[in-house]
Amino acid sequence: MKINDIIIKDRVRKDLGDLSLLKKSIDRYGLLHPIIINKNNQLVSGERRLTAAKELGWEEIDVVIKDLTYKEALNIEMTENTTRKDFDSPELTTGLKKHRRIYSKNIFVKISVFFQQLFETIFSKKSK
Repeated sequence: MKINDIIIKDRVRKDLGDLSLLKKSIDRYGLLHPIIINKNNQLVSGERRLTAAKELGWEEIDVVIKDLTYKEALNIEMTENTTRKDFDSPELTTGLKKHRRIYSKNIFVKISVFFQQLFETIFSKKSK
């Protein structure tokens, strides 16, 4: 759908925050989750994604069109902005280790991270 045809009004979220990481992700991988609009082309969810796409110079964006009441649209907006769960500390640590192992050009870093993960796996199983 053409971005300029999407109507934004009466949004709960006023502060979109820093969009730089989202823009980098969308620029690199594309839009992973389409925005949602109602049958009147009014934005229901995805204002940060829509704004990031606009700032990247996109003229069109993937949308899902839903036939919603005002109440349903409000519930979707609220749910989308309150149900996201961040990584907990162990999950983030594991992800960063995997990232470091994959992207490091230094073979010693790769080997070190591998053994660190191996020992953590062995010792975590023994403590259970």
